[in-house]
Amino acid sequence: MSLRVDAEFMRLIPPLMEEEYRQLEQNILAKRKCLNPIIFWNGLIVDGHNRFYICIEHGIEFEVKEMHFDSREDAKLWILENQLGRRNLTDAARIELAMSKAELLKEKAKERLKQAGGDKYGKETPLIESPLAKEEPINVRKAVAEEAGISERNLYLYNQIKEQGSPALVEAVKNGELKIGTAYRMLPKQIEKQLKEADKMVEYIKENLPQVKGEGMKASLNQQFLGLAAQLRALLDEEDSYEHKN
Repeated sequence: MSLRVDAEFMRLIPPLMEEEYRQLEQNILAKRKCLNPIIFWNGLIVDGHNRFYICIEHGIEFEVKEMHFDSREDAKLWILENQLGRRNLTDAARIELAMSKAELLKEKAKERLKQAGGDKYGKETPLIESPLAKEEPINVRKAVAEEAGISERNLYLYNQIKEQGSPALVEAVKNGELKIGTAYRMLPKQIEKQLKEADKMVEYIKENLPQVKGEGMKASLNQQFLGLAAQLRALLDEEDSYEHKN
């Protein structure tokens, strides 16, 4: 049977990093065998794209395994669930898979309702909102976070990064170069907020340091000031290093 690569199916799968791809290639070449079968449905590959390309390139035989799904949507759902079982995914990749699965399930539910004769779906709410929004679909957010294996807060922070961050910053989070929390603190709005908070603390120290009695209290406030300065410097150094690297 001639297997084919489906572009939509492949887009659902987080790509391997270059070093991961090369390691997989070396493993296959060392054994001259592909240990895991290429899985397909209706002639379309649903798992094993990288193994397929490597085997074809180097003329290595491989086994195949056929799956049976009732629809293309079911095949996509299986791909997402199968990928969520991988252990080498970044948090961002897991979030993207979980959100894609949630959207697919929502569409399938709409289609079933439509086929059953329903024509009123009610007002839709965004999948992800601010944790403080009253109308937020909390159960959906919680389900996505649990599916991805991350906290609801990190899910919220990641979506803020996607909305406000530069393409380079988003890509750095997706490939695991930056943690979600670190990238969030590098958003322009967050840096501005932290600098404003720092200014308030500096003013507080300036106003209160001359009034305190005792060298111990002065030393304590001075230590707070030095600690704050160190945190700001670390933050700015981190941002500067990242910008120069990218």
